[in-house]
Amino acid sequence: MSETLNPLAAGGDVLGILLAQRVINDEQADQVRRRMRREQAPAHQAILDLGFASQELVYRALSQVTGVPFLILGEIEISETATQKVSPKVALHYQFVPITLERGTMKAAFANPPNLHDRENLRLLLGVRLDPVLATPNEISTTLKKIYGIGAGKVIQITQDRRTQNIEAVEGTFDDREEQNLDTGAQSEDASIIQLVNEIITEAIRQHTTDIHIEPFRGKVRLRYRIDGMLREIPTPPGMVALHDAIVSRLKIMARLNIAEKRLPHDGRIRLILGGETSDLRVSIMPTRFGETICLRVLNSSAIFLDMSELGLNKFQLTILKRLVSLPHGIVLVTGPTGSGKTTTLYAALAFVRDKNPERKIITVENPVEYELQGTSQIQMHAEIGLTFASALRSILRHDPDIILVGEIRDNETADIAIQSALTGHLVLSTLHTNDSVGAVNRLVNMGVEPYLVAASMVAALAQRLVRRICKHCKVEDENISRRERAEIADVLGIAAEDVKAWKGAGCLECDQSGYRGRVAIYEIFLLDEEIQDLVSAEAGTSVLRKTAIEHGMRTLRQDGWEKVSLGQTTIEEVQRITSTFQISYDLGETE
Repeated sequence: MSETLNPLAAGGDVLGILLAQRVINDEQADQVRRRMRREQAPAHQAILDLGFASQELVYRALSQVTGVPFLILGEIEISETATQKVSPKVALHYQFVPITLERGTMKAAFANPPNLHDRENLRLLLGVRLDPVLATPNEISTTLKKIYGIGAGKVIQITQDRRTQNIEAVEGTFDDREEQNLDTGAQSEDASIIQLVNEIITEAIRQHTTDIHIEPFRGKVRLRYRIDGMLREIPTPPGMVALHDAIVSRLKIMARLNIAEKRLPHDGRIRLILGGETSDLRVSIMPTRFGETICLRVLNSSAIFLDMSELGLNKFQLTILKRLVSLPHGIVLVTGPTGSGKTTTLYAALAFVRDKNPERKIITVENPVEYELQGTSQIQMHAEIGLTFASALRSILRHDPDIILVGEIRDNETADIAIQSALTGHLVLSTLHTNDSVGAVNRLVNMGVEPYLVAASMVAALAQRLVRRICKHCKVEDENISRRERAEIADVLGIAAEDVKAWKGAGCLECDQSGYRGRVAIYEIFLLDEEIQDLVSAEAGTSVLRKTAIEHGMRTLRQDGWEKVSLGQTTIEEVQRITSTFQISYDLGETE
């Protein structure tokens, strides 16, 4: 490695390499040069700031220029001996990841290679020689959080401040000046707690998290993010357990909750503006044996307001849904577990109706109102003062709506009023918690609705689930398809078994080596035609209804999943994970 690396001098060559590789064009190169002059920044930084190339491509070019090897940290094993040699404070201050330690030399990954002064400081601090390599800033940041825990710098600072204050309290007598110093320390700790909470939330939003879980246990606090439907544990520094109460208090203040009440559950809401984009956090706090546990649901408006064509419906399903939401009356139900995208589907449907038929009046009754839907009257439930789904529905009918969205049908009273609304010339959209679309019929009957009323009012039920989408950056063909899976997919698609193809993600920087990035919905649409209405009125069982619907052309969730596998949108493993409970049989123990 060159001892006198100057990124400003070398940067022009980075630009030339990316131009030669046609990663960027001449017009973009001119913008990069202008930014370099204006910001006095190296070319690689200017290119990244403008978003003209991925970090991996830019840093591979920088590696060619500097002669410093480039590594993808996710593809190598990091030595525990090396990480134990470096304290979190030093690693975070100099922003490097220790990789290996052999014979007095430490290989360490930097986003920016250290200058001579920094290398000498690190040699004195660590007592080892440095062998620097390059890695992307995102990987450096992510790996440091994995090794030392999220917010490690803030936790270290707060712990040191507390230790200093404790020493002062034991060894000294307080005069006015010392009391002021302690107060300043308290203010400093408050600021650090605020920064720590902000870092937890910011990192969650950056990773497209839907839920943040902060769970206290004996001797530790567990932080988990739900990313693409899967809970992922996020490493935390050892001192986090001592800060748990302060973190809870900070979140309560943000949500305008009572910080003194620690015995009862709390629910609140926090509105954030991050990078010019508004996000809402739905806060739920529950008392547990070791302290209050927190769940933050991240509600991002850009993630929910999708066009109907972006939901994941195929052409046939999209046509059906558009016709359903254009009907003058009836009930259309969307079923599925919590977090399966029901609200997103309903909002997309309402937005379609609003834009196509602006003369139709739409009123929604929700608990809570998660997002603002322009041009729609939205009513927030307040059960504590008597404003429930049922009472709101009674009043809504006097406001002459054409379409009513009921957040959820959960009891007999709400179901009865929704049925009556549909029978009196209104289109009612709502959600129901059932395992599949056909089960919605018996769910309503079990609530006490007469079967003939269900048959007369209900026009369709949609079941949906979210499966993880294959990362487009590392997508490769899946060669390991079992005979049973191959035969099932071939049967659904109507092709020969040998023609079945599937894909998977190999894992890369863009998807944090998971092979998945984002999610796509799979659907099942159950339509109540005349024959099925007669069966419902005759109180036919779910199995009979399902068999008849399939004979009439209904595609199940699993069949829709296999179609998305063939299109390269998701993997066989994801479809098996989401839909296997609907295919339980006695031959599961057979070997392939």
